[in-house]
Amino acid sequence: MKTGREKQELAMAASKLTRQDLTWIENNTQDLSSQEVNTQETSSQEESSQDNNNPDPDIFTGNNPDPAPEPDPATASKSGKPRKRRSVKHTWPEVGTVLQANYEGVHYEAEVIASPKYKSGKAVKILSGPAAGKVKSSMSGAMNLATKRQREDNNLGSKGVSNGWEFWKPRK
Repeated sequence: MKTGREKQELAMAASKLTRQDLTWIENNTQDLSSQEVNTQETSSQEESSQDNNNPDPDIFTGNNPDPAPEPDPATASKSGKPRKRRSVKHTWPEVGTVLQANYEGVHYEAEVIASPKYKSGKAVKILSGPAAGKVKSSMSGAMNLATKRQREDNNLGSKGVSNGWEFWKPRK
């Protein structure tokens, strides 16, 4: 017996089927064994013998409105409403600026380079460590790439690497 949630998921999936999908299903399910066909006929006879004046509210009939989606825990606030994404303006350092950072006792360096293919027109080229020579379009991406090997080797996960703008500091 299906739970209410399973019925909702099936209803959502069924509501998204196109005529092409239904035609494909019809054409590709003709090879059912006679046992499966008999089982289907029995269940459809049972359904037709039920009282149609009181249909199960969990069964999708095509007339039910879509159920409200459950909030995604990653983007929902404590009130259950989606959080608004904050836009923080950052000012990129000048092209040629050498950046430095220390993470768990290891020193990293990177350089701001011109990169017209990115929205900011700049990117970060990593100068030291296992990722030396690689380029990322964001400060956070460069931070994650620069520290990736060290984090993997020491089972650190993403501890201490949440904001590339705070991680990288211009070398003086």
